[in-house]
Amino acid sequence: MKSKFAGIQYLGDSGVTQICKAAIIQLIHAGEDIKDVKILTFEETYSHAHALLLTLRYDIQVIIKGGFASGYNGEAPKGYAFVLNLLRNYTDSINEYIISKSIFERISNSSLTVKDLEYINSINPVRPARWYESVYLYKEHERSIFSEFPLTIPMALLDPRLIELALDFDKNPDNAIMGAYRKLESIVRERTGLHNESSTKLLKKAFQVNDSILHWKDLNSGESIGRASLFSDTFMAYRNNRAHQEPRHNLSDDIREFMLINQLFVLESEAVVRYA
Repeated sequence: MKSKFAGIQYLGDSGVTQICKAAIIQLIHAGEDIKDVKILTFEETYSHAHALLLTLRYDIQVIIKGGFASGYNGEAPKGYAFVLNLLRNYTDSINEYIISKSIFERISNSSLTVKDLEYINSINPVRPARWYESVYLYKEHERSIFSEFPLTIPMALLDPRLIELALDFDKNPDNAIMGAYRKLESIVRERTGLHNESSTKLLKKAFQVNDSILHWKDLNSGESIGRASLFSDTFMAYRNNRAHQEPRHNLSDDIREFMLINQLFVLESEAVVRYA
């Protein structure tokens, strides 16, 4: 009787550590809820090869192919330590299981059977747990694990008026950022009627002066002053410098600045005309 293949997703490439690491990073970056991690280990003579079986929300299971190893120095053991350090931030349920060479090969070939999964779910985990040894072997790199995540703008947090600029951000961050500053100035001019003012002068008259045209209801004076100052301070600290210098091409800084402008858009949308 022909074995029934398991209905399971396979990610990564066997023997290619970086691709397997990237697969896990993408799952986490996409917001997947990782509930359980099974380390599937094939024990070779002088080293161990590792694949991963992840259980996500709704009990969906995903295989990360065997791009990891332990028992020697190299890229695969470092990648193994990296993903373990990463995954233990998201779940406490991490265990190692010994599997046969044939099952490990079927993982590589994307051909696990239903019986394979039933077997994996029936065996006992390795005790005492030894995967911690790999974690601590490269623990000095733990702080940098999130530095390998994609540098992208969190679109769900954006003010709708910035979406169009954000869609072109990857092509030209400087243009998107300066466009955001100009758009904010145009919006404030239109709302306040201060058509002859620009930059910090515009924002101070709109938000900061006594009896300013725009303000926030139900805030105490300290909070209102703090919010108002954010506008002119941001322009002085970032916009004016950017407008008069060549782009620095630091994507991390560019994203932070764009999100700072986004917060100004949010605050502007919450402000009301004082004497409507």
